[in-house]
Amino acid sequence: MAAKTFTGVPCPRFCPGDRLLSKSQIDGGRRNHRRNICPRISAASSSSEPSIRIAAEKLRFDSKVETLLDRVKWDDKGLAVAIAQNVDTGAILMQGFANREALATTISSRKATFYSRSRSSLWTKGETSMNFINVHDIFLDCDRDSIIYLGKPEGPTCHTGAETCYYSSVHDLLEGPKPDQDRLASTTLYSLEATISQRKDDIEAEENGKPSWTKKLLLDKELLCSKIRSRRTYPDSFGE
Repeated sequence: MAAKTFTGVPCPRFCPGDRLLSKSQIDGGRRNHRRNICPRISAASSSSEPSIRIAAEKLRFDSKVETLLDRVKWDDKGLAVAIAQNVDTGAILMQGFANREALATTISSRKATFYSRSRSSLWTKGETSMNFINVHDIFLDCDRDSIIYLGKPEGPTCHTGAETCYYSSVHDLLEGPKPDQDRLASTTLYSLEATISQRKDDIEAEENGKPSWTKKLLLDKELLCSKIRSRRTYPDSFGE
């Protein structure tokens, strides 16, 4: 009796989608054979490609971070000065220290992270008070031994409740203690904005003597508009 012939062969046992292959499929080559025998394996391989790419990109990024950390000039204790600066106002918020892990954590979390010399551990600004500093960018100085975290604070930075830790002017301290007249170390433009804001808050308050020029401008919109127009026409006349 002649042996029975089959028009196809079964898929190997390890493939969950068993089916018969035609002779033309078998003769189509190894790649075609694999693709048709194990469609689920092929699909699984295809679906894993994005994960593989993400893992590869993360590996490359981590490698770049390590290279950057190697270029920082850490001191003999593995530390560098780390300064937090307000991205909007330019005000210096605080100063601490960072080691490799603190800088790497800041890069990955975008939260200003420092190294506590007293506790010998990392700490993220805001982990207790919730007044985080959201880091927008990080800068190294020309010697690469000092770091700036340029970010936006979510609340007061100083433990005293002040906006920054720098609010005591040496000039004021030399003239005499003025605890009620602390002022922030800020840029000229921000100082001007703060002054105008303060004058605006004082408009409705009773005040003896001649009102300031700024207050006059804030009270009289027509005068303010005319001064702005004058400034555009005669740039040197604004301070008159």
